[in-house]
Order: sequence, then C-alpha cells, then structure tokens
Amino acid sequence: MMKVNDTNVSCPKCGWEPDEKDIWVCDECKTRWNTFQTRGKCPGCGKVFIDTQCSKQKGGCGELSLNAEWFQLVDQNNPPEKRKFVWFWNKERLPIIETERQWIENGLLTLSEVFGSDYFKSLSTITPDKKFFDREFDYTVTDAVFIIEQLMTIMQIDSSNVKMNFFSNPANIYSGGLVTVNSFESDSLVNATGLYFNNDTGEKEIWLEARLLQNTQALTMTLAHELAHHKLLGERRRLVKNDERLTDLTAISWGFGIFFGNAQSYLQQPSVAYSIAWLAHYRDEDILWKQYLNQTTKKYFEKSYTWIEQNKENVKWNF
Repeated sequence: MMKVNDTNVSCPKCGWEPDEKDIWVCDECKTRWNTFQTRGKCPGCGKVFIDTQCSKQKGGCGELSLNAEWFQLVDQNNPPEKRKFVWFWNKERLPIIETERQWIENGLLTLSEVFGSDYFKSLSTITPDKKFFDREFDYTVTDAVFIIEQLMTIMQIDSSNVKMNFFSNPANIYSGGLVTVNSFESDSLVNATGLYFNNDTGEKEIWLEARLLQNTQALTMTLAHELAHHKLLGERRRLVKNDERLTDLTAISWGFGIFFGNAQSYLQQPSVAYSIAWLAHYRDEDILWKQYLNQTTKKYFEKSYTWIEQNKENVKWNF
C-alpha cells in the first residue's frame, strides 16, 4: 500500500491500491512519474492533473477520479469499515463527516496549485451588496447582463469568450425583449437551471433558466458555477471530467461562498460552510460578511470556523 504523508492512496471507485513503482505519463511532455507523489503535478512541465486514471492493467477499474478522492486519512484506532463515517470531536462538533472534510481540503489545495498559490490566497469573499453589485435590480435580462459582466471581471474572464443564452419550459417571451428556447429542444436543458457548453468551434456558451431572473442571488450563484466550468474547462486547466461538486468548490474559492450557502447547489450547506470557514482561516479574512449568510448556513459556518480554530493541527493547509 502506498502512503503519502501518512495518508493511504487507493482508487475511490474500486479500492485498487497503487505503490511507489506505478507510473503515469504526462500527455504534454511525456514525463513518466508516480502522480501521487506530486499530487498530480508533472515534474517535467509543471502541468497539474486534477484527475488520475485507475490502472486497469494492474487490476483496477480504469476509471478517472479526482486526485483528492484517492487520499484517505489513516486512523490507527479504527478499522476501515468503521472509519467511513467518523466525526471529529473537540469541544465543537464538525457538521460534516471526516471523508467530506478531507475531500474539501484536498480539493481547495488542488485548486490553489491550478490557479497559483499566491493568487489563490489573495482572493476574498464577494458580498451581495453594493460594494460588488451597485445596481437596483428590476428582474429583467439586463440584470443577468450586469451580473455576468461583474463576475467575469472578478474571475478574470474575457467577456468576448462567453455568450449567454436563456431557455424556459415551455418557450416564452419575457420582459426586456428576452425570447427563450424551449428546453425540450435539447435533452441537456431538461431539469437544468444552468449549463456550460464548450463547442467544437471554440465558442463558449452559458444557458440559464429564465426563471432565475426572479432570484438575484440564485442567478448569481448559477452564473458563478457556469463560469467556474469555464475556468476549469474553457481555459484548459487539465480537468478531464466535468465534476459538478469540484466546480461548486471552484466558484466558492473565487469568493462566491455566500451565494452558494444561501441557495441550493451540488454541495450541501454544511460542506459550503466548511469550505468558506477553511478559506477564511487560510486567507486570514475578517468574517463580518457572515451576516449575509442565511440562518442555517451561518450556524454551520460558525461551528466549522470554531472547530478549525480548535483543531488547526488536524487541518490540512498544504500538500
């Protein structure tokens, strides 16, 4: 069994365990190395691979999984079958299970490497107020145009690279001259509120459910999520699969945790709360912005923030 910093390494899908002699090959520079010894960073060209493929030749499943999901914390006091749902206790009770905590911390540190650790640490929480969104919203398409322009500025995305469209079910005409596409014209749009397309022609499109115009915070969260897809996929950040939870975590790391905590997303409220608590400690933020969180998420955030203060030696701050 391979261990990295007292952490077991195994495929999260089938349980196959690599060892130090197992080798992966960079598809850019052809360097051969054990990807887990560098957390997916190629020692030859510096590319960061967020996913690793399980070795079918060695008896594994051959499937891709996030690097963060391969690492399992070693607990000497409990057998593996009893570690799956272990809670950490130390004065304050953590509102997420241990495996989720590990996934969040590994995911955030991976994103730090992908976007550059110094820049990643310089980012800060975006608040739903006039500091970032100085506009009287009228719940029309012009709101969405304003918000996406603000978000692309914050996330350093060239506005000419992304086109925004709307759909509804059924097709409808909305105020502001918005005409939507019937979602049933595309299977991808059924039951979706937002989608990101990176077309073969190189065009990037974001599709939004028109009803989001009636909820500014949900609209902002959805746009942040779809633009996070662009940061990972459209800018070729070495992400192979389209993982929605990691995309949420990416948007949260760019400062949009309040919006994710106050609306339904792929990450549950306790996970969002722990993510923003970890980032607040990591970036040494003033947390007065917690006043913008809804009551439930604020409770989870305060528990997570206090737990981290009391257990800093158990929290992963670097690889």
